[in-house]
Amino acid sequence: MVGGFLLRICQGYSVILGVSSYFRVSKNYRETWLTRGYVLVVNVLTLSLLPFVFWMSAQYVRIASWFPNLLTYTTYILYTVSYATIAYTLISRSCRDKALLEADRTVQRLNRGFAQDIRNGRSVDSTLRHLHNLKLGSVLFVSLASFLACLAVPNEPKLSIVLCVFLYSNAKNIPLLAVHRYYLALWDIAYCYQNLNKQLGQLLHLGRGTQGSPSRRQLEHLQHLWMLHSLLTRCTQRLNKIYDLLMLAARFDNLAFFAINTYWGIVFSFSVDAPIYLTLFGAANYYVHLLDFYLLNFMCDQTMWYQSPIQHNLSEGHWSREVHI
Repeated sequence: MVGGFLLRICQGYSVILGVSSYFRVSKNYRETWLTRGYVLVVNVLTLSLLPFVFWMSAQYVRIASWFPNLLTYTTYILYTVSYATIAYTLISRSCRDKALLEADRTVQRLNRGFAQDIRNGRSVDSTLRHLHNLKLGSVLFVSLASFLACLAVPNEPKLSIVLCVFLYSNAKNIPLLAVHRYYLALWDIAYCYQNLNKQLGQLLHLGRGTQGSPSRRQLEHLQHLWMLHSLLTRCTQRLNKIYDLLMLAARFDNLAFFAINTYWGIVFSFSVDAPIYLTLFGAANYYVHLLDFYLLNFMCDQTMWYQSPIQHNLSEGHWSREVHI
């Protein structure tokens, strides 16, 4: 219940930032003319205003007394990479939305066949449940940190500086939320693979007690499961193809973030007399970003892991000749 509410907040926040014009209603994605027009306007404003916001932020870093002079050059690198990633994320939004809708339709189709397992309480294993909760928590923490960053501005903050920090911090969350939607799609696909593996395992377990070829009903069920697996595999391949450039840009953005913030952390820890609350805030934000990045890679591996068992069971099982692989 709480997890579903927090997930809706996260998805609503992604619509506010212009990451997607689709929002969930009764487990389905919906788009209205209002959200479509709003997101288009927000995307244009973000791409237009963000260079000025980055420039203002770089100027503030240059004149702030508690920033070393060398950090000015690192901010230019970080802001350039960030803007390129954000720009590509917003420009390619419509292609990603189409891929996510297609993946959602495929997942919903398979979930209708797993309704009995869901009613029996055999829906999600502990690994997928923990991955979902950890990823949602990391995304919400980073999103909340974007608002708290405005309060972390030292000295006597001006309204223009606070506004720049607010716009910059929220714009930095755009790739984060776009990747999170990809993560959720992979999670749904892994969940479908999990249920396919369970049904196939039950069918093959029953088949070990029979002699010779399977019955016509068992063969139809076996071929149906393999058809669903093939459908899900093609959906996964199309989704990965749409997201490959975004993932490359996001990984490069994360690499720049981790490299530069590691340097910043060393400087603030040993060379700069910075406020302790700012150091702790930056450290927490850094490590949660690191966890979020790791969870994405782990989810990709888990999806492949859930996809493999059904192929091995069919190719090496008692009825391997009954299905053409």
